[in-house]
Amino acid sequence: MRKRSFPIFGLLAMLGAAIAASAALAGPTVTGGDGNTQSVDVKIAPKKLSKTAFTPATLQVTTKTTTTTHANGVPSPAIHAIVDFDKNAKLYTKGIPTCDPALLQSTSTEVAEQACGKAKIGGGTATALLPVGPTVYTVNQVVTAYNGVPQAGKPAVILHTYGTTPLQTTLVLVGKVSNYNKEGYGPRLDLEIPKIAGGTGALTDFQVKIDKKYRFKGQQRSFISAKCTSGKLKSRAAFTYLDGEQLTALSTQPCKKGK
Repeated sequence: MRKRSFPIFGLLAMLGAAIAASAALAGPTVTGGDGNTQSVDVKIAPKKLSKTAFTPATLQVTTKTTTTTHANGVPSPAIHAIVDFDKNAKLYTKGIPTCDPALLQSTSTEVAEQACGKAKIGGGTATALLPVGPTVYTVNQVVTAYNGVPQAGKPAVILHTYGTTPLQTTLVLVGKVSNYNKEGYGPRLDLEIPKIAGGTGALTDFQVKIDKKYRFKGQQRSFISAKCTSGKLKSRAAFTYLDGEQLTALSTQPCKKGK
């Protein structure tokens, strides 16, 4: 029987396209003096948005932190992040129940949703690296986003992460939302990031999608809305790490102007 050979050039082309698509998922990577690297990717959908009116939308934020210097592969962990979104994006929280972050401490995903399910606004995944002796464990986590109790009169977003292998790990990240309104940016999320295992562990990958749609006072509402006035939407994220290093990563996406 004649053996069929696989077209190797076709395979290489497919592999190259896959690598290019993967690279397109994140904004440019920046590197700090401590060897930490950081990228952020912000996507607002749909790509086609009204030029003049805010359109209901979803928001996906992906961050990646690595190290080029730490032998065990664990970067200095981020302890604080400020994320600025394009001025053509806005948040609407009226009519959504709120969640007290105190209810989510040391809870599983299921228990957290029992306590604050009505305040849920989205979800995603995260990866943490956790050193235990000479071994570094990868802890895959489920992320659930909630509309938080306002902080100092400002809207709040809670990000609850939960993983079980090799150890049960729960993190509760609380962010305050304000209107920065400078440099072409609008909404700002100021987020505190709790330490993992006293600071020895680190979040390396984090992805969350906010897609809350609901009705309030007889009208359809969206937690995230956006418009496209210039053909692009920009974002940036400034991270502070446990070792004192600071990095700012940028993200830009094209958008199509609708009517």
